[in-house]
Amino acid sequence: MLTKEAVKKIYLLTRALLLRPLCLMRPQRTLEPDSIRDILFLRHDRIGDMALSLPAIKLLKNSFPHARLTVVASGSNKDILSNNPYVDEVLVYNGMFDYIKHAHHRRFDLAIDPFHNNHELKPAFMTFLSGARYRIGFAFAGRELFFSMKAPLYDEKNSFIQIMMLILSELGIEDDKSDEPLIFITPDEKTEAEKNLSILSGKRLAAIHPGAFYPSQRWPIDRFAEIAKELSYHGFGVIFFAPAKEFPDFDKNIFKDSLNVLIANDMQMRQFIALLSLCEILICNNSGPLHIACALKIKTVSIMGPTVPAVWRPHGKGHTVIRRDYPCSPCNKAICKTHECMVDITVKEVIKKVYDRLSL
Repeated sequence: MLTKEAVKKIYLLTRALLLRPLCLMRPQRTLEPDSIRDILFLRHDRIGDMALSLPAIKLLKNSFPHARLTVVASGSNKDILSNNPYVDEVLVYNGMFDYIKHAHHRRFDLAIDPFHNNHELKPAFMTFLSGARYRIGFAFAGRELFFSMKAPLYDEKNSFIQIMMLILSELGIEDDKSDEPLIFITPDEKTEAEKNLSILSGKRLAAIHPGAFYPSQRWPIDRFAEIAKELSYHGFGVIFFAPAKEFPDFDKNIFKDSLNVLIANDMQMRQFIALLSLCEILICNNSGPLHIACALKIKTVSIMGPTVPAVWRPHGKGHTVIRRDYPCSPCNKAICKTHECMVDITVKEVIKKVYDRLSL
């Protein structure tokens, strides 16, 4: 009996063979930069992908300063773009019917599908539906059929930022190598966050977030709790983020004997960002919060499991990644029965890396 993965491979191979003749016949346009007045950038997926796309969004806007830049976001990642000076409009994706209505009304000049590891045709088709003369994205099993410009190939030996540059370079955009924060917090947001942290006033602040999208990406939450207790014992103020949706059974009494630990389990995205911005370091899994911290230029120590390390390593300076380079990893599985690549990472090892990073 064929496995789900085998069926997927057969489907993608068949699709590629069927669409290839049409892909070869499609016209390829050369960009005329002066004609670009309205740009569409698709990013209606996860939180981490949006955070990692912020450098590309900035470069895109700076390269076409007179063009209006619209980002299609998801309900979960849209707030990352609040107050962003490089984004003119955020269009929240609420299904294809709603998207088609907006796209038909606008008629964009340039549409970008940055979904680099997504075999689905839908995002590529969405660029076609935008009506844009110039459409670009990654070639994969026939997705390039819907693009009007040269479609680069995704290479998992590159970082996420380098992968985004494969598209931007086709548009004549070069990386400016800047290292500035790319998530923008208002004075009111900062003031409110400081009020919420008044009980930890005067202490060095550390944030801990034990969540991740897939179970296989999560280091055991009780080990994160041990790190929180350790830091608290040594005088740090600790914000322990335990979202109720991810951890409905989390026992707050775990810290009843620990001082200086603030549990945050019901935070909106902007509240989380504002609180995190006041911290010196974040300890977490390879997840959306990790990449938000990177965009805020906060130090991190992260535990990486089955994800592709070259692509998903944190961007920028000041970050430590702990992982086990086992033969089975990276497997990209959502659930793992043994989970050795995560379970074998000890609390002692992580604490040492945290203190090493804090000392730099």
